[in-house]
Amino acid sequence: MDFFYAYGPIVIGMFAALTIAAYCWNKVPVASLAILTWFAVSAVVSQFTFFPESKTSNLEALIRFSTFGALTFGPAAVLIFMVLKVRSFQSAMKKISTSALVLTQSYRIGGVFLILAFLRGDLPFEIGLVSGIMDVTVAISAVALSFQIKTNKAVSPRLLITWATFSLVDFSWATAIKFATFFGVIELSTPTSMLGNPPLAIISLFALPFGTFVSVYVIIRSKETLARVKNL
Repeated sequence: MDFFYAYGPIVIGMFAALTIAAYCWNKVPVASLAILTWFAVSAVVSQFTFFPESKTSNLEALIRFSTFGALTFGPAAVLIFMVLKVRSFQSAMKKISTSALVLTQSYRIGGVFLILAFLRGDLPFEIGLVSGIMDVTVAISAVALSFQIKTNKAVSPRLLITWATFSLVDFSWATAIKFATFFGVIELSTPTSMLGNPPLAIISLFALPFGTFVSVYVIIRSKETLARVKNL
């Protein structure tokens, strides 16, 4: 079980990156290289302990927290900006089917490792169990929804928006708890530091920002579909 916990998150991330890269190779080759590079860098950086158990100065703690936050949300922010403002990126993204976009979130089955971390006493209930269950729910529903889209093109854009919104709520909840504990707004019986330490850091550095981007883009695409339908 220790081996499964130690290497499971990075194995799932690697499988997701390789699968996404393989899908994109004939459509947007540069995306394949980008996703593999992103994962490789994330895998290396995720071996760094952002939040050590030993006491650190307030300044060092803030630097570590800020760096972790930038690495977690920076990539998603850049991708969202590009899909809103860069025409070449917009054109590239249109080559990716909605069913494929949704299916990428099946890697959120990695939420089982958050649940396992809770059971091991590494994460508090508020993140380990709550976010873990939400992650698994997103993953299972992603497979079902992707299959429905592929077999029935008339899937409601509002259903996609609801699903993507729930996906973002999952990330927002974990992020809010992490921020609240770091700044002393709330105190939990178990620290949230494992989110930024191996083996779970890969989830924060790769799965979270990529999932955030995909969810936001699914909402954008679904709203565009609704607008076109309304104008018919």
